Amino acid sequence: MSFMLLSALAWSLFDLARKKLTAHAAPLTLAIWLSAGVTPLYLLLWLSQGAALPQAAYWPPAMVSLLFSALASVCYIQALSVGRIALLVPVLSFTPVVAALFSLWLLDEYLSQLQWLAMLSIVLAIFMLHSGWNLLLKPRAVGTGFGLMLIVALCWGAGIVFDKLALTSATVFFHGLIQSAGMCLVLLLASVLDSVRRKRKPELPHYDGPKGLLALALLVFVLAVSGQWLALDEVHPGIVETVKRGIGIIGAACWGVWLFGEKVKPWQLLLMLLIIVATAGLALH
Repeated sequence: MSFMLLSALAWSLFDLARKKLTAHAAPLTLAIWLSAGVTPLYLLLWLSQGAALPQAAYWPPAMVSLLFSALASVCYIQALSVGRIALLVPVLSFTPVVAALFSLWLLDEYLSQLQWLAMLSIVLAIFMLHSGWNLLLKPRAVGTGFGLMLIVALCWGAGIVFDKLALTSATVFFHGLIQSAGMCLVLLLASVLDSVRRKRKPELPHYDGPKGLLALALLVFVLAVSGQWLALDEVHPGIVETVKRGIGIIGAACWGVWLFGEKVKPWQLLLMLLIIVATAGLALH
């Protein structure tokens, strides 16, 4: 449970760092640098723990998780390039539900009625805070990006369940090494294909932003992902995903008010209070 809460907080800090970094690099370039940067960190951590190799059962779910992560990353970037972000982000609110359903199917892990109520309350509150009603009122305005973002939500929700399956046969740091290295290769391939499509010469994406901020983002990223994987050993994937989303939206609101001078309306405060209460209920349960 401690790993879950620590991971959720780290994800919130990582979102803040990523928002700052996007001012210095395109999303695909940033994604490549982040995945490439954490790969040697995971390698060192894996070597420091004895470099234990995984069991044979590790590879099928690990490769499925990597496939989901890669597909989600490419679809996310593509969705933001063709659709309106304000109408697309609410779709991601439903990843906890996807995680819970896949856990029931693949892991035979159940949630109690109280846990379902808390999780769905958080999902609905996040959906509304992301202006989800615009998605309902203006479905035609969403465009082709909706299908892409739906794929992202499905991949992220299912991917965490396959992570849990893979981690029964390997250490967290080996899994991080495989996932980060694999993601880097997939994103580099996507970058090359994008250059070919645009009839440009393929080249290594260049990052010109502040190196210190990038290094800090890498450390927070490793903490967020590793804490999430460690939490999966004891906690239901749907709950991990729900708490991550809940704390993430609260953190985003706090960063917006404290750092960017954004205003929070009374109805938004009520929804955030609902998220805090429901998240606390899930954690205590």
